[in-house]
Amino acid sequence: QIMQAGGRGRGGNQPGGPGQGTAGRDPLGRQANQLGEETDGMVKVPDEIDIQRAREILEAIRKRLSDGNGGMIERNYLERLLDLKP
Repeated sequence: QIMQAGGRGRGGNQPGGPGQGTAGRDPLGRQANQLGEETDGMVKVPDEIDIQRAREILEAIRKRLSDGNGGMIERNYLERLLDLKP
């Protein structure tokens, strides 16, 4: 009866509420999935080249940190990048 009344009632005035074309969507407006997955197909699994590039970047940060040539501000920044210091 609520849906027939134009979505008035609980959540009827909110975007994505009942009566606003939400068929197949969860309460947050995401595409509902029968398997219970929360993705809408937009998740990208990193390729091997992406993983290798991330390793290279981390190694460069570690090398720069171990050189000790930078100032205290740079050292703090590099440590935060590596999550060594909160």
